Amino acid sequence: MKTVYKKKIVITGSTGLLGSYFCKRFSKRYEILKYPHRIEKINKFNKWLTNKKFDYFIHFAGITRGTASKLNKINFDASVNIIRSLKKNKNLKFFLFISTSHVYGYSNKKINERLKTRPINKYGLSKKKTEDFIIKNRKKFKFKIGIARIFNVTGPAQRSGYFVSDIFKLISKNKYIDNINCYRDFIHIDDIMDSIKIIITKQFEKTINISSGTKINLIDVCEFINTLYFNKKIKYGNKGGKNLFGDNKLLKSIGKKKFRDIKEIIRSFRK
Repeated sequence: MKTVYKKKIVITGSTGLLGSYFCKRFSKRYEILKYPHRIEKINKFNKWLTNKKFDYFIHFAGITRGTASKLNKINFDASVNIIRSLKKNKNLKFFLFISTSHVYGYSNKKINERLKTRPINKYGLSKKKTEDFIIKNRKKFKFKIGIARIFNVTGPAQRSGYFVSDIFKLISKNKYIDNINCYRDFIHIDDIMDSIKIIITKQFEKTINISSGTKINLIDVCEFINTLYFNKKIKYGNKGGKNLFGDNKLLKSIGKKKFRDIKEIIRSFRK
């Protein structure tokens, strides 16, 4: 019987939401090498990298909160140092940088990849700086480099710090919720994994949105959660907020056709 060669993938951030889910989802499809150290320790990274051969590298690791200095140290400096170190690796074919929709500014229209980036916070700015480095220098590397901008991710048993997990707590404790009359774009973590698989398989170099392509008002998200799990009388503030939702035509064009809707996303969160 012919032996099937598994592609080898190095990932950073294997204990985070996306990295750990990637390992769980694709452990049988790929040979996954988890980088076990802090990414800002570049000497450790270089030592760990010695004599390792792999096909793909997915850079999930990063932080979403902290001072501008800390965000830059982890999300920009460490990322750039990793990419530069990989220049020595002769087997690497494709590097995927996991970025965020926060590199965009708010918009009342669907945001596509051609829109000029105007980061809405320090986190988005730190990611944009790495994107800028990649776009300016990608021709200097023998391996291809892609950028994936992920919108609101939601998945099973998601920890606090994300809208869906946090809003469950708010609904359980409050009868009035303010500052959520605005639109967002929610994408299920399995749809993100499907998208990443397509991107690395095709070694897709263009910057690409990973989004559902569907906008939904956060009040409607709350009402669905409330109806399904709490059945309380809740009032919402009417003041409109700022919107952020994506255009996923490019993602669809490379093979990701179907996306779970908000009801499937919420139900899977509580499984």
